[in-house]
Amino acid sequence: MTAKDILRDLVAINTIADKDNDLIMNYIEKHFADLGFNVERRKNHDTGKEVLTAKYGDDPALGFLGHTDTVDITAGWETDPFTLTEKNGNLYGLNSYNMKGGLAAVMAAVSNIKLSELKRGLAVYCTYDEEIMFNGVKDLIDAQTEFPPRVLVAEPTDLIPMIGSKGLLEYIFTFSGVTTHSSTPIDGKSSNKNAVRFLNRMMDFEEELRKTPSPFFGVPYPTMNIGIIEGGTSINKVPDKTTVYLDFRICDSSREYPLIRAAVDKALEGLDGEYTIINDIASFQNNSDLVKYYEERTGKKGQPFFGITEASFFEGDRVILGPGPMTAHEANEYISEESLNRTVDIYTDIINKLCR
Repeated sequence: MTAKDILRDLVAINTIADKDNDLIMNYIEKHFADLGFNVERRKNHDTGKEVLTAKYGDDPALGFLGHTDTVDITAGWETDPFTLTEKNGNLYGLNSYNMKGGLAAVMAAVSNIKLSELKRGLAVYCTYDEEIMFNGVKDLIDAQTEFPPRVLVAEPTDLIPMIGSKGLLEYIFTFSGVTTHSSTPIDGKSSNKNAVRFLNRMMDFEEELRKTPSPFFGVPYPTMNIGIIEGGTSINKVPDKTTVYLDFRICDSSREYPLIRAAVDKALEGLDGEYTIINDIASFQNNSDLVKYYEERTGKKGQPFFGITEASFFEGDRVILGPGPMTAHEANEYISEESLNRTVDIYTDIINKLCR
C-alpha cells in the first residue's frame, strides 16, 4: 500500500479525543503483524485506551513514535473531514497533517524495506492522548519502555528537522486569607493581595532569567506566563482564597529549573501560599552526529520545535520530522502529496542508514 492509501484508511477512523482508539490500533497492529513485527498493546485501566509497540528483530537501532488522537473538527470544513480528498496536489482530511500523515509515512516506509536484510532491529510506538495530557507516552514511560538510542518522532514539521524544544514547568498556586468586610481588613490576610505580591516578585525574577540568553531558541530566554488568576467574590469583601496558574518555558532545565524552584520558594515567604506542580518536562537539544545528516537529507537547517511533543518525555538522540505544509488544527487541514512521498523516502533512507 502507498502512504496515500494508508492515510486514507487512517483518516476514515474517528479518533477525536481517542474515540475509536481500538479501531485504529487494530489497523496498525495488522499492518505491522503482516510484515512480521512482534506487536504488543498495553491498555490503561483508567482510560481504557491503548498504546502499541511493534518490533522487528533484536536490539533496535531506531524507533519511530507517533500519536493517533485527533483534535475536534474546526468550523469551516469544505469537505468530509473523515474522507481523504485530493485537490491540486494536496490531501485534505482531519488529522492528515497532525499527525496521521506522519504515521502513514512510517507505515509505508517500513513496507518498502527488505526487513530480512536488516542488521539491527527496528521499533514503532503508537500512542494516544498526545493533544491534551500526553497520557499515551506516559504509559510507555511507566511501563519502563527501553527506547532505541535514536528515535524519530513523526510529528509534522514541513520536513524541517526539529532537534530540540524548551522545557515546561507548570504550577498551580493557592493563597489563603481571612474573609472580612473591606472596611475592616486584617493586615497580610488578603489572599488577592498576597497573590499580587508574589507575582510582582516573580516578574522581577523573570527579568533576571532573561540576562542569560540561549541563542538556539527563537525566543532566546526562559519565559513566565500568568495563565489564570481566580480570587474574590465581591468588591467589598476581602477574599480568603486565590488561585494562580503559572507556566515557565525553560531553555536549559539543568541550569534554570533549580533557579526557578528556589525563586518560587523565596517569593512565597510570608504570603500564606502553597503550590502543586502539574507538569515538569525537561528541555532538550540534540547535538548528535546525525543532525548534519538530517539537514543534508532534507535540505533544511535543524531548529527547535515551537511547543512540546512526545520527544520531550524520554532521553537519547531525538529528532522531530514529518510532512507539511503546516496546517495543524485548521479547517480544511491538509498535507501535500509531494511532501508525504518525500517523507516516506527520507524515513526509508534513515532506516537503511541506521539498521542495515
